[in-house]
Amino acid sequence: MNSAINNNLAEIKQFIVDNNIVGTSAGVCIALATKDGIQALVGDIIIPAIIILLHTLRIDGLAKYLPVKGSTKLNVTDFIKQFITFILIIVISFIFVKFAFGYLLGVSDSKKNVTNSQSTINVAAASDKADKDSFQNF
Repeated sequence: MNSAINNNLAEIKQFIVDNNIVGTSAGVCIALATKDGIQALVGDIIIPAIIILLHTLRIDGLAKYLPVKGSTKLNVTDFIKQFITFILIIVISFIFVKFAFGYLLGVSDSKKNVTNSQSTINVAAASDKADKDSFQNF
């Protein structure tokens, strides 16, 4: 029973490492934070600046077509809050990925694995080239 549990845990670990689940989840978190930051930039700074520009040019009729209900105040504090949140999510995701790969999964350095796999690919490509060269000799 204990070996079956260990086998299942080893399969889960291999699935997580092979499919880069930890990196993908960190990427999704960073993408959501980026989306919120861009929405704060557009909704709190760019659109109100356009509305203020339209009011100064006395083209108030165009302001009703903008996606905001005529807010003419720049909300810089919300944008700064979203930017700080974005930076914190990046730092926390980095710490989480290092912790997950290093401590939980026991993977010491992912660059070593990438380098080893690239050298394997280079060796395979070289052997394919040697096969083609030997075929051309016939």
